[in-house]
Amino acid sequence: MDRIIRASTNEGDIVLDAFCGCGTALHAAETLNRQWIGIDISPTACRVVAKRLRDECRLAENEALWRAGRRAFVVQDLPWTSERLRKLPPFEFENWAVIALGGIPNKVKVADMGIDGRVFPVATAPPVPGFNEDAPALFDVRGNWYPIQVKQITKVGRPDIDKFEAVMMREERQKGVFVSFGYTSDAETEIDRFFRQTGKVIIPLTVSEILDEQIARKLA
Repeated sequence: MDRIIRASTNEGDIVLDAFCGCGTALHAAETLNRQWIGIDISPTACRVVAKRLRDECRLAENEALWRAGRRAFVVQDLPWTSERLRKLPPFEFENWAVIALGGIPNKVKVADMGIDGRVFPVATAPPVPGFNEDAPALFDVRGNWYPIQVKQITKVGRPDIDKFEAVMMREERQKGVFVSFGYTSDAETEIDRFFRQTGKVIIPLTVSEILDEQIARKLA
């Protein structure tokens, strides 16, 4: 990215990365004294980029400094708080949660069979040397994926966990992810019982954990 930006821009030019991911192009642009704009659909990716710019480029995440033309940046249009997320329409909240996990939302919003999205663990995907006729198998829903269930409620109870367990058994999934604002003690007890009885893992994630960027540790 350093060589590409040097060859195609001058100092002070604006570099736009519309799919910025982990922010490599933005990091290069900043170190080469270019202005830059980064866009990504994943709120989690945006927070990863922000941390990278703070830690590696020593930039301040400060709107007042940015507006004054100082070395700073801002992250815009993210749902910053749990309170704002509670007010989202249900389908938008589902999409936010699934995308924040790096998953693919279910396009079917009614009669979705208990699956709001799917996440494909990269570490377990079989290696494919280049693009060939076998490559589409990586995206086959029959392959290795984890179901995601999202509930926009204060605390998920045991009945919700029971239904998700049925989804995992039906789909023969070894691991699944549940997202909500919190969980009752009965729900947590049932998740533990389900693991001891079947060996299948339900990962209960809270919205706070996603906002605090703790999901990588729990999904490992």
